[in-house]
Amino acid sequence: MGLQTDLREKLISDYAKLSPQMQKAARYILDHPNDVALRSMRALARAADVPPSTVTRLMTAIGVETWQDFRDHYQSRLLDQPASYARRARETQKTDNDVDRDQHLLESICRTEIDNISAAYSSDLVSRMIAACEAIENARQVFIVGRGAAYPAAFQFAYAYRLFCDNGVLVDGHSGTFGDELRGIGRRDIMIAVGAKPYIRDTVRAVEFARSQHCPVIAVTDSDVSPLAMDAHCKLVVRDISQSFFQSFTAALSVMQALVALLVARGGPKALQRIAAAEEQLAVFDTYLED
Repeated sequence: MGLQTDLREKLISDYAKLSPQMQKAARYILDHPNDVALRSMRALARAADVPPSTVTRLMTAIGVETWQDFRDHYQSRLLDQPASYARRARETQKTDNDVDRDQHLLESICRTEIDNISAAYSSDLVSRMIAACEAIENARQVFIVGRGAAYPAAFQFAYAYRLFCDNGVLVDGHSGTFGDELRGIGRRDIMIAVGAKPYIRDTVRAVEFARSQHCPVIAVTDSDVSPLAMDAHCKLVVRDISQSFFQSFTAALSVMQALVALLVARGGPKALQRIAAAEEQLAVFDTYLED
């Protein structure tokens, strides 16, 4: 394990013990590692909205002597990465020509979303997705929760999953049944929680309740230190960068779809038989319009 990875893991493992200001700086560093490589310590502190002394105390807390030592490790990481689509996307906004503005904005959105999805399929995240599938396969029940803008990703997984498995529970709280849908959750189950900042209270409460019942959590979220990811069995941290006023859930949705595809691929003939049976049932109800 490289030192940069060690530093990242140290920030995550010590996060709960840090002061609120140091937590703020640690979260910014975890979520924006390239800024450590490219900015001065004062510029990083400004971006994280903390005093420079907070960054200094944070480095001391994780055993780093100087800012240059800290930055060197992040610069080495950056050199190993391909050119960022997001950086090129920002370049497309540097125009004063109103005629080309809309086209450039759409190109910027496209490149940013491509970058979000590409980052979600790094070797580290791929191995974590495989581990998540193994946990899902061994679970008695699979509880899926995602509120607000994360709901489409949660629903997509739940709907597709129930086409070949009958142990999925979508925790959506219709008619005030949010708490009821978590009844009986325990250590033999698994919860998949989807969410990004600002976090929906219901999702956080569901995750906290799952933890209290010793149910492992698979967190599909935007940070290693999000309230969904803390103490999670498996963290699938995806980017939510957007050129709009609202965060993007494209990568989260892609990961949820990928989990379904992996589960089907690993499910063998039994999964195929169940999908065929589900299609026959849908046909009975004349669900889909036929040409």
